[in-house]
Order: sequence, then C-alpha cells, then structure tokens
Amino acid sequence: MSAHPSPPGAHINHHENIDSQGNANLAVWAGLVALTFMTATFVASNVYLRGWSPTKFVLKSTILKDLPYYSVLLSVISAVLLVGAATFFVKDRWGAFNGTLGLATLFYIGLAAVQFQMMLRFGHASPQSATIYAPTAIVQFLLTVVGVILLAVAGWYSGFASKAKINAFFPVAMNVWLYTAASGIVILLLEDVLTVGQFAAWCGQHLT
Repeated sequence: MSAHPSPPGAHINHHENIDSQGNANLAVWAGLVALTFMTATFVASNVYLRGWSPTKFVLKSTILKDLPYYSVLLSVISAVLLVGAATFFVKDRWGAFNGTLGLATLFYIGLAAVQFQMMLRFGHASPQSATIYAPTAIVQFLLTVVGVILLAVAGWYSGFASKAKINAFFPVAMNVWLYTAASGIVILLLEDVLTVGQFAAWCGQHLT
C-alpha cells in the first residue's frame, strides 16, 4: 500500500515553532554558567589559600586603596540604571530608554576603567597574591568590556526606525549586564577584599 503524497502547501515549516528569543537566552546563560564554574575555581583557591597562609595571600589595603569600593558602587549604580532602562523598554518609552542607556554606558565605562586598574594592581602584587586575585580580576574586566560593547550595540539598534532588532537584543544582553554586576560584587565579598560593613562605612564617609 503506497502512502498518499501530501497535498501542495501541506508541508509544515519547522522554523515556525522555534523560540529564537528563548534559545538566545539559553545560549547566553549556558555560557555564563560555564564561566561561573571556571571563575569559581579561582575564587575557591583564593579562599582556601588565604585560610592556609594568611601572611602570604592576604592583600594589604594599601595595594587597592578605594578601588574595590568604587567598583562595587559603580556596579550597583549601573545595575539600577539598566533596570530603569528595562522598565522604559517595556513601556516603549524610547527617549527615556536611550537616555538611561547612555547614562548606564558612562558608568559601565567608568567601571571598566576601575577594574582595569584593579587588574594591574593585583598583577603587580606579590606572586602569591597575583596567582589567586589576578585571574578573577581579568575575568571581571573582560566581562565589563563585553558589557560596554553590548551597550553600544543596544544604543545603535535603538536608533533604528524598526524596533525589531532592539526588541530581540536587549533582553538577551540584559542577562550579561546583571550577571556582571552581581558576580563582581559577590567575588569581591568572597575574596575578602572588602565586607558589606566596610562598604557601608566607606559610602558614609565619601558620599555624605
């Protein structure tokens, strides 16, 4: 018994059921999860080695001065601005969205500059300290640079008359921006460069 051929036009387009947005988010988070495991290796080594030999692996405060505090502060401000931009994005308020995104870009560039300085200072610390602090500093700096590039692309797309590209791009890029801010703060806390109490005290001294 022969199968009946499908009538013309009856072929199902398999691409119709593909969730491109969901796949893009999944791909980004798969990469971020892999990056987390790699970075966690260095952070865990940092914690272990500091506990094993504090005199060799604990940084002196004079090496960094205020840089970790500025890094956390800029990370928090950048995250708040990006959440604000996301709110304007959802409401299709493109003027406010572009303004907030531009402001977030400036803070992100400042964050990259601070993290670059931290990376250099970690690298010029003692060989022991450089071994455990420099790798995570490099990862954070590169993540921030990627964030700046994504912000530039988002600003470019938002200028198009058609909002299709920015509508597809912004939610995916948002994953990277928020991950960068959160991971930077967590890493600094876990590596004992500063504590929440120290950061609060620093803000009280410098921002009031």
